[in-house]
Amino acid sequence: MTLPKLSSNSNIIKFLGLKKFFRSHETGTSRERIEDFKKFNKLINYGGDEVAFDILGSLNFGQATTDSDTDIVMYTRCEEGRMGECGLENCYKIALFKHMFLNLVTFEHNSQAYKLEIVDCINLNQLEKDIKDKHADSTLLIRFCFYRSICRGVNRRLLHKYENMISENLPLWEKISESLEECFEGIIKSSQHTYSFHKYAGRLADKGIKLPGSMAEKIKDYLKQ
Repeated sequence: MTLPKLSSNSNIIKFLGLKKFFRSHETGTSRERIEDFKKFNKLINYGGDEVAFDILGSLNFGQATTDSDTDIVMYTRCEEGRMGECGLENCYKIALFKHMFLNLVTFEHNSQAYKLEIVDCINLNQLEKDIKDKHADSTLLIRFCFYRSICRGVNRRLLHKYENMISENLPLWEKISESLEECFEGIIKSSQHTYSFHKYAGRLADKGIKLPGSMAEKIKDYLKQ
């Protein structure tokens, strides 16, 4: 990513280190699903539109299984330059893209099709305006930086423009990074976050991969923060 590193936040650094370890043991299902997103991105680009994704959950860690849901953030430019938030309820493009993606998944995997959960949508029109207006309190802008700091992206090239715009304004980035640290510390304290790491470790064990003692200690240390 091109955003300045959160070098002062040890928790985010630890998170990225743990994610790198689990990604080094990526499941075949994870690789297949990432390919689905890449194919879909090419399909949308071929039609002259723009879309990018940030992947969350087990697929972000490379530990998706056939029964895993797929949680994503979708980025697109809402129709006719429309501003504000966008989502399934008020942007036909989001609903259309979800329908098209599920059709692609059904075609590619037939009986092994999987659920897609769009947990957030980022309207690139509004994102660009908030960056230009130096709107450090924009929840949309904070969410964008949060996802870009910890998620697994597909079509990251589309997002680099906005990352660079933020990176070029260090006072803006410094204000945003304070909000990011607060968001991240809230996540670490959640029981769901702890459960996820135990789940990923269990999936490695199911494949006969024993979690190294040093890595187990790193996970324990991270979750105690």
